[in-house]
Amino acid sequence: MEIAELSYKNPDVMLFYRGQNSNYIKKKYSTLYPTIYRPNNEKDIKFEFEILENSSNELLQELEKNDNVDGEELKDIKKIKLLQYSILQHYEVCKTPLLDVTQSLKVACSFAILDNKNNTGYIYVLGLPYITGRISVDSEDYITNVRLLSISCSSSKRPFFQEGYLVQTEFVSDTNIEKGELDFNRRIVAIYEFKNNKKFWSSENPISKDDLYPPEDTMKNICERIKSKKYYSLDEISNNVLIDKNLVGEFLTLWNKLEEKVRYKTDINNFGRGIGLLIDSKDELYEVNIREINRLRKFRNKVVHVTNKVSNKNLKVEINSLKQLLKKLNMEK
Repeated sequence: MEIAELSYKNPDVMLFYRGQNSNYIKKKYSTLYPTIYRPNNEKDIKFEFEILENSSNELLQELEKNDNVDGEELKDIKKIKLLQYSILQHYEVCKTPLLDVTQSLKVACSFAILDNKNNTGYIYVLGLPYITGRISVDSEDYITNVRLLSISCSSSKRPFFQEGYLVQTEFVSDTNIEKGELDFNRRIVAIYEFKNNKKFWSSENPISKDDLYPPEDTMKNICERIKSKKYYSLDEISNNVLIDKNLVGEFLTLWNKLEEKVRYKTDINNFGRGIGLLIDSKDELYEVNIREINRLRKFRNKVVHVTNKVSNKNLKVEINSLKQLLKKLNMEK
């Protein structure tokens, strides 16, 4: 079915698009969770919310001391927590309760084939409530939709090229988690699979990576600084005088490199499932090192969830172990 026909047959909703490298199936249905809700462990979700709140505070501090940020725009960002989350999501600083979508089919298709080794892309077509302003809250469907172009500050370049929107399920937090309600698969109208070739694009061309992610972007530089130190000021760790928070930050930053590598190789946000896919597909590097990966994963969970049972000595040893593992996986020199 063509997109125009799809729109005609769904007059009560507005169509948005999301491009992905793969189509993740849970049981027999596709799933579409915001990144913060993808872990199966509720403790991990709470941990990610702590990272999100700390990163929001860091963002405000960075913006306040940056002369390139407009004062009126900063007032808005300070007032509206959702704007802070939107910036952190859009610049991939940390996991958030927001899901990226676009109204541009070309942008979605370009994202679907970006850094795609398989040359096959997937377009999710979502039917969402009609938008009524820069931040639309639908009280019947409990969905909030943020138009990035309307709320991003002038220091942000990406929203201008990506025509992006961010959506979330309303009235949900780290203390109120019903995962079934958080899956946007219930809003999927259609999923298209396409081959990245001349026949598909015809006279068009995909949008380049530099246009989707402009290199000269003040907000990008700010967010990269926040991302680099997001594990160094966790509340529970800061309150534990026996633990060196710099060691915790170093270990978790290294572990995050591994998580991001697995996500890139598999296009699966759940680390356990991603590792499982690499093992199933006979990836030799991961097969050989799976025991060490699992051992360090258990230690990572201890650091995050029962920090008082970890010593500085443990951390130093496991930082070294993790560095060695990353070398074996060709991720560190």
